[in-house]
Amino acid sequence: MTRYRATIVSPKGAAPKSSVIEFESEHRAGSKLNLQDARYKMLELHGSEALSWNIKDIEKVTETEKGGATEQLMLDFREPVEPPKRKRRTVKRGIAG
Repeated sequence: MTRYRATIVSPKGAAPKSSVIEFESEHRAGSKLNLQDARYKMLELHGSEALSWNIKDIEKVTETEKGGATEQLMLDFREPVEPPKRKRRTVKRGIAG
């Protein structure tokens, strides 16, 4: 099963809310069955308060977002290298007049 992240929003009213939930589904992102899985998870978390809420968008959670950084970042303490100076031509080109 694949993990997805859904953004849910409440109807515009006195105190609109929005939230992000993560859920697992075996269906394609954005399909009706995937939206249904997201709605079930939303109702599990927020209960009957979330009956009128809408799902704004769904995106797939990548492996690197799940586990955090997979590589050790390195610091570079070397002096910055200046780009080489442009060499000027010693011969004039074009029509001599």
